[in-house]
Parts: sequence; structure tokens; C-alpha cells
Amino acid sequence: MTPGRGLLARLLAITVLPVLTVGVVVALLLGALRMSALRAIDESLASTVARILATTLDVSDLSQVASQLQAAVGAENVAFVDVRPAEGGLRFFRSKTPDTDWALRAAYDRATANAPADHRFLFRDDRAELYRQAAAQVGDPAVRARLSEVASRNSPAETAYQVVRAGVYENRFGGRALRLPGEAAPPGRLLFGLGVGVNNTVIEGLLSRQQWLAAGTSTLAALLAAGLAWRATRRIVRPIVLLTRAADRLSLGELAGPVSLERSGRAVTELSDLAQAIERLRTSLALAMSRLRPQPLPGQAQVSAAAQERREV
Repeated sequence: MTPGRGLLARLLAITVLPVLTVGVVVALLLGALRMSALRAIDESLASTVARILATTLDVSDLSQVASQLQAAVGAENVAFVDVRPAEGGLRFFRSKTPDTDWALRAAYDRATANAPADHRFLFRDDRAELYRQAAAQVGDPAVRARLSEVASRNSPAETAYQVVRAGVYENRFGGRALRLPGEAAPPGRLLFGLGVGVNNTVIEGLLSRQQWLAAGTSTLAALLAAGLAWRATRRIVRPIVLLTRAADRLSLGELAGPVSLERSGRAVTELSDLAQAIERLRTSLALAMSRLRPQPLPGQAQVSAAAQERREV
């Protein structure tokens, strides 16, 4: 491994990993809070609509039922309302797109049949897919265009609905009471069952954008921390690399040349002190090695010089 690369990688990991970890944890917490908040909002909205219909709905008056259900699904987040009289009367089902009620009702009935004991559940709307499949099988261009138009008015992807199923009871004095999921049945007879489906697409989109914003902010913070850490650690790693190479040269007996950190730019004070200490060590070793070299005896220098002159002649 190149000298300094291991230290640089460790310093970057120490700097960046905590930021990324915090970002991931925040994103996961926001995701969990988003789901719980959406569930609470949907249940509260569906329960409110069910209470209003429980006190005012008269299933014996068809025109009143139609107008009240139309007003209920006119609310922004209310997707559909299902009314089932207890004594086998006429069932009412109304959504925001009445021409596709048959498909949505079929999906809702399948979900109810799969979980008959559940009063609150999620199911997916596949109306758009059903109409697209029907359009692909029809040969008449006009009918195909009509089916494609209906499919385009529905969600292009499967939509999940939060449904609250409740029962409306009437006591012997004519008073009404609503039995919501998890509550005990009130005294009296069951008038009709209610199913209210809601879909908080707008609120879900806002919460989802907040989650992605937190994740994006954490990523940008991690990248910024990585850049700053890279710049800061290079001020430490490059001098360490130079000092390591100088120490290697000293260990091999290369005592020429001073040890300095001029090439590394501004260095950390402690590393400058270390460079000065290594330079003093190099100077001391050079002096010690010069003292250990054998010194010529008196007169030996003149003899050696004369011998050299004779060889040259």
C-alpha cells in the first residue's frame, strides 16, 4: 500500500461514516413516522366521515342517500363510501369516479372476503389496469378509446386505500350509535354497515418529500465532510509520508541532505517539531559516523600525497 493511504482512508471513514449513519437513521425514522402519521390521519378522517353519515343517513330515502354519499366523496381525501343495510336492503357504493365503481367495489369486496373479521385494512385499487386490459381486447376503436380514457382518469399505478368499517346501531328510543373498530357493540339493532375509504395522496407526497429531503441533505453533508476531511487529512498525511521516507533514508545510512517539510506546504506544528527532531538526529548521526571513520596517522598524509604525485608522473 502507498505510504499514507491507510491513514488517509481511516481518517476519511471516521469523518464521513458518522454523518452517513446519522442520515440513514434519520431517513428510516422519518419513514416510520410517515407511515404511522398517515395511518393516524386516515383513520381519523374515515372515522369522522363515518360518524357524520351515521347520524344523518337514512337508507330508506334513496335520493337522500345518493346526495349524501356524493357530498362525502366530494371531500378531497375521501375515496369511496360503502353502505350495506343490515336487513338485506339495497347496497350503496359511491366513489369519485362513478363509472368505475363496479371495478373498485369488486376489489373492495375481495379484500373484505379475504379478511372478513377485520374492520380496518388496506387494499389496492386495480381499476386502471382492468380498463387497460379491456381496451387491449376490444376491436372497436371507439370503445377502445373510451376505455383508455376511463383508465387514464384513474391512478396510473395501484393505489392503496385505508378503509375503516363501522356499524351503525339504533336503540329503542331512536337514538343512533356508531361502532368503530375495537369498540364494543352498543345496545340496539344494527341499521347498516359503513365502509369509508380514504387516500391521503397529497399529505403522503409531502411527507415523502420531507424524507427524501432529509436523505439528500445528509448525503450532501457527508460529501462536504468528505471534501473537508480530504483537505485536512492531506495536511497531516503528506508530512508524515515525507518524514517516513526521511527516516527510511537514515536507516539505510543516507545522511546527506537536510530533513524539512517545505514541499508539504503548511504543516501541523507537532509534525514540524518532529521534522526538526529527525534533522537533529541526522546531524548527530553524521557527526558520529565522521568520528568513527579511521583517521590518517601523522606524516601519512604527506606520503600518500607524494605517492600520488609519482603515479601521475
